[in-house]
Amino acid sequence: MFKKNIWDFWADKYESLWVQKYSLGPTRKAIINSLLPILKKNKKYKILDMGCGTGQLLRELQSNFYDFDIEYMGVDASSNMIDIARTKDVKTTYYTCSIEELKVSIEEFDIIFCSHSFPYYLEKDKAVDKFHSLLKKDGILFLAQASANSVYDTFAMFFVKFTTSKATYPSINSLLTLTKGKFIKMYIVKIKEQFYMPTIALFILKKEVTK
Repeated sequence: MFKKNIWDFWADKYESLWVQKYSLGPTRKAIINSLLPILKKNKKYKILDMGCGTGQLLRELQSNFYDFDIEYMGVDASSNMIDIARTKDVKTTYYTCSIEELKVSIEEFDIIFCSHSFPYYLEKDKAVDKFHSLLKKDGILFLAQASANSVYDTFAMFFVKFTTSKATYPSINSLLTLTKGKFIKMYIVKIKEQFYMPTIALFILKKEVTK
């Protein structure tokens, strides 16, 4: 099994993995709770979930914001993940491609979610630039990831790497430095469902418009 195909391998098992209970599920809950005070019913939104996996977050968003005017798009590099997402959700437009390959109009989205896929991006600075270009002037980026802020975080994430593709997990300060000049920090939510889990940080970042 090659690392580049690891997510295709996990696709049909993804929604039953143990990380759903202690990492991915709590992250989706934190994203939805953070989105509640932001969305307005009298406004139309276009939302992108980059690294959407099997579309769990998008389905939960549809359930929680069913009476809002929202157009959803999901993108993932794993074709198997996208195949499953399409069978479970016919309302969302799904594409199979990497963030580098994604070709859509600039300033197209009001909100972008990037939940637990950012550590796997090889060129994180270019990914930040891409998110900035895809967001509208007042757009918001929700970026969630395991975050190596301590020796224990680094130790815990070392073992996670054996079942995923190659990844690096920026600390909170490193992530803020990486996004400086492109995004302004609104706030950060720390997620720790169990004491033995590494730190998970949800960054809510507003696009910085440079003159």
